[in-house]
Amino acid sequence: MGGEPQLDEALRALAGHGRQGKVPAAADIRRRGDLRRRRRRGGTAALGAVIVGLLGAGVVLARPAGDPDSLPIGPAGPTAASASPDPTGTSGPPAGPQSNDPLLSGRRQVTMVRAAEQSGGLSLLADGRLAEVDGDEGRQLFVVTPQGTDTYLIRVAERGDEPTDVCWEVRSSGSQPLRVVGATCAPQEPRQQFTIVRDGQRGGEPTYAISSHSAYLQNSPTRGLILEELGDAALTTRFRLVDNGAAPE
Repeated sequence: MGGEPQLDEALRALAGHGRQGKVPAAADIRRRGDLRRRRRRGGTAALGAVIVGLLGAGVVLARPAGDPDSLPIGPAGPTAASASPDPTGTSGPPAGPQSNDPLLSGRRQVTMVRAAEQSGGLSLLADGRLAEVDGDEGRQLFVVTPQGTDTYLIRVAERGDEPTDVCWEVRSSGSQPLRVVGATCAPQEPRQQFTIVRDGQRGGEPTYAISSHSAYLQNSPTRGLILEELGDAALTTRFRLVDNGAAPE
């Protein structure tokens, strides 16, 4: 179009033709349009400033309802502790309190038999080593005396010719597996401290896992009784304790 006079005249003629009433002057129309544009720009800028401020303050805008990610995720709260894995590698029920177990009280003498066997038992032989026997060789009566939580001193009930009490002790021999031998009882000696944990049952009788510092007493078909760490393997040897009356004084 031409200048404002021509635009004003054309608009007035159009208004008169359509009987729409008076049409504002072109300058007035342009002024109102500029005002609307400024308001849009101002509103957009203000909205942008608000969004930037919110993001700067760490506020997360929620998504529409129903979206699984609609809630902001905060730091994890405290969770219940998971059950400790059974060190014996079994899936049976946890062992109950052992403080009331008379066989682990130090007041009873017991024989120890592998749970998988129907005969034979553990014996401390004349050469000092612990072995499994089918007869009456060696000394087979033991007294299990508490030293701490699940920790015990295993004393030979039959003193024999020794002037002092004899207890189980872990010994190493070069590259050979750890073994149990008899030694003069020394309650503070770490090698004489054994862990005995009630672990399952067989034939209606409780069975026990015996270990020393994570090395478990196991029966090897070729090496006999040895102590070895399990690693990822399951415990294969457990023992029954058979009550043989009151322990000697």
